[in-house]
Amino acid sequence: MNREILVCIDFSNASITALRLAVDVANRTNSDIKMIWVETIEKDKQEAEAILNDFCTSFGKALKQGSISYEITKGKRVHSVLVKYINQTKPYLVMLGTNGNSGFDERFAGANTFKTINDSSVPVLSIRENFDFSKPLENIILPIDSTEETRQKVPWTVDFARMFPGATIRILGLLSHKNNKPLTDLVYKYVENVSDFLSKRGLRFTAEMRESDNVTLTTLDYAKQINADMIVIMTEQEKTLSNLFFLGPYAQQMINLSPYPVLTISPRQTGAYSM
Repeated sequence: MNREILVCIDFSNASITALRLAVDVANRTNSDIKMIWVETIEKDKQEAEAILNDFCTSFGKALKQGSISYEITKGKRVHSVLVKYINQTKPYLVMLGTNGNSGFDERFAGANTFKTINDSSVPVLSIRENFDFSKPLENIILPIDSTEETRQKVPWTVDFARMFPGATIRILGLLSHKNNKPLTDLVYKYVENVSDFLSKRGLRFTAEMRESDNVTLTTLDYAKQINADMIVIMTEQEKTLSNLFFLGPYAQQMINLSPYPVLTISPRQTGAYSM
């Protein structure tokens, strides 16, 4: 049976970018694509159906094996409708654009986007409108901190590295507790564990350690230096004073600030995966 990729559509350029990337991932994983649109007063339903049918025709031509279809649903709160649908149907992956109609400006994803990502029972890949399709996916950043859940995102990172055979996983050890040797040692231990895990599976990877006052900004600085293509995060990550009081929760910071695609995984999603 084919797996299904769910693409959240709001007819913005960002959501169409997500749909384009979904076609690439579907071809690499033998997956079907389901588009979902939540009815709003901003767009006539008949007009929306006509566009969705056009998408099925045009994007369907690019699919090698899978199929593409759509679902129209309604509800008072967009994110609640999306999350209910996701948690009922359990797609393999959810993809959405991060500066769609619900966003505030080019940096901020908006409440619907973040709440959907945070409450989803499956991993969500968020993509900005200006995603560069001409560049191959080569560098996947895997941030590792001192939390118990940090390694739970490794198997999903491996999945994407195998989808894109030219990719290198960039392990980034985040040392945000300068004066706490046990926690610092724990990060080193986790990075070593992950390195061993990837090495035994014949995957290309590098490992680097960095001190950090804010794990989001440190990760994004590293991403810029290596010309990253994707960052894999957990919804739960280390909490530092900078994160809590200035920029907000870690996942929300990353989704708002990252110009790179972000694959977000919740600890509750990882039951089938372990290291």
